Amino acid sequence: MFGSKLSVELQVPRLTKAFSMPGHWKRPFSLFSRRPRRPRRPTAPVLTGPLDEELLPNDRLKYFHPTQPGQVLGGRYKTIAKLGFGSGSTVWLAENLAFTRWGKSDIPRYVSIKIPASDVESADEVGCMKLISSANPSHEGLSYIRILIDVFDLQGEGGTHTCLVFESMRETLYQFQRRLPQQRLGLPIFKAYVFCLLQALDYLRTECRLIHTDIKDDNIMVTIEHDSVLKDLVNYYKTNSQPRHIRTEDGRTTYLSHDEFGGLRGTTILPRLSDFNLCFPGLPDNHGHLTPIQSHRYRAPGVFLGCPWPYSADIWNLGLMMWNLLEDISLFNRPAGEDGEERMCRKVKLGRVIMNQKGKECETMNEFWGGPFFDEDGCIVRKDLIEEGKELSGTVTELAGEEKAQFLDFAASMLQWLPEKRKTAKELLQHPFLDDMRGP
Repeated sequence: MFGSKLSVELQVPRLTKAFSMPGHWKRPFSLFSRRPRRPRRPTAPVLTGPLDEELLPNDRLKYFHPTQPGQVLGGRYKTIAKLGFGSGSTVWLAENLAFTRWGKSDIPRYVSIKIPASDVESADEVGCMKLISSANPSHEGLSYIRILIDVFDLQGEGGTHTCLVFESMRETLYQFQRRLPQQRLGLPIFKAYVFCLLQALDYLRTECRLIHTDIKDDNIMVTIEHDSVLKDLVNYYKTNSQPRHIRTEDGRTTYLSHDEFGGLRGTTILPRLSDFNLCFPGLPDNHGHLTPIQSHRYRAPGVFLGCPWPYSADIWNLGLMMWNLLEDISLFNRPAGEDGEERMCRKVKLGRVIMNQKGKECETMNEFWGGPFFDEDGCIVRKDLIEEGKELSGTVTELAGEEKAQFLDFAASMLQWLPEKRKTAKELLQHPFLDDMRGP
C-alpha cells in the first residue's frame, strides 16, 4: 500500500488496537477501540458568521470555485466532502466514478482533489509534480512524497481552475501529532519520520533539482493505515452534512452536522511531503535565490537578511521543525514590531521589485520586512527579543545521555548560520543518530 521498505509500527495507547492473523497475509488489520456512534440526523440551523474560506481577506472568495458535495468534476470525480482550504485552494474528497474493483486502475476509488482559486497559477506546481513523479521511481525518497496522479481543468465563473488529483491521506502531521500522548512523537517514531523526510529531501535535490521552501507540519501528510478507515469516512459523509454555505443570488442555505468522525486505529502510518506550489529549481554550482520564502517560525537567517539561499534552506527548515515534533515547542517565536511585521535589515538591492504582505512594492529586504532591525553601529535595535543564557541543550527535555548528545550533534549539522556549512540530506542520513534506521 505504501510502496516503501521502511515500516513504522505505531502503537497509540487507548486509541488503537491491532492484530495479525497467524498464517495469513500480514497486513495490519484494525479494530475500533470503541464502537462508532450512530449517526444523528443532520440538522440545518442558519449560520450567522462566515465559514471557512469566506474568512479570507480582500474579497478573495470570488476566485474560489463554488464546489458542493455531489458534483462531478472532470467528468469522473464525484465530490463527497471538503477536507480543507487555504488562501489559494480548497481540497475535496471525491469518488473516482471510472474505478473498477477487479480491473486495472491507475487511480484509486477515492481521491483528494486540490481546486486552486482562479487567480492562482498552477502550471509551475503541475510541472514540478510531474518531474517528481518521473525523475527516478527507484529512489527510496519518492515513497515519502505525495505524488500527482491526475490533473484536469475546471471552468468556473471566475476563470479556469487547474485541479490536481492525489491519493487520499489521513491528515496533516500537525493534526496527527495532536492525537498522540503529550502531543509529541516518541523517539522511535520521531527518528523514523525524520529519516523518511531526509530521504524525500535527498530525492528532491539529487534527482529533481528542486527546493521545497515550505517544510512544516501542515505540509506533511500521514498515510491512511487501512482502506477501511477511508470507507468509514465516506459512509459517514453520506449521512452527515458538513457545515457549508451555498452561494446563491437570493441568499444562503446552510447545512450543519453536530456529529464527529474521529479516533485513530491501525498501525502503519508514514509521512508524505506535500504542497509543492512554492518550490524553486536549484541553481547550478549551489547558487541561491533571493525571493522571500518559508513560514515565519522556520525561516532561515539568510532569507531574513536577503542573502542568496540554496538547497540547504530546506535543511534549516527541517532542523527547526524537529523541536515541534519531539518537544512540541518552537525554537524561535515570531518577533513583531508595532505594525505586526518582522523587522530585519538588508539594504542591498534585490535587482527586482517584490511585493510584501501589505501590497507595498519593495526593492530591498529592509523594505520588505519593515526594518531596520540594526542601528548605524550594527547593534540590534530590539534587545528585548534576545533571551540571555539560553542554550540549545536546555531546550531538549525528552532525551538524555548519549541519545541527547547525538541528537544535538545531528541538529547542529542542520542549524548552521552559513548555508554551505549545513550537511546535505544524504550526509545526514548517515549520522549516528539515525543508525538504527539503516538496516534490512
